[in-house]
Amino acid sequence: MTENEKKAVRASFAGKRVSQMTELESKVLDEDFQYGVAARGQQNTKAVNNSDRERTTLSSILKRIGFTKS
Repeated sequence: MTENEKKAVRASFAGKRVSQMTELESKVLDEDFQYGVAARGQQNTKAVNNSDRERTTLSSILKRIGFTKS
C-alpha cells in the first residue's frame, strides 16, 4: 500500500470510533500506532537532569503558587 493510499484511509477513519472502522482502516491505524508512535517516541526522548526534575516536584509547585514557605 502506498503512502497516498494510507493517507486516504487515514482521512476516512478520522473521527470514527474504532468499533466503526472497517478492517482496512483498523489495520492502518494499528500499523501507525505500532510503528509510528514507537519510532517517534525513541526520537523524542531526552535525559532529564536533576534541575528539570526539581522544577516539577510537588513541593516546588506549591512554593511557586505560594502555598508553602520558601
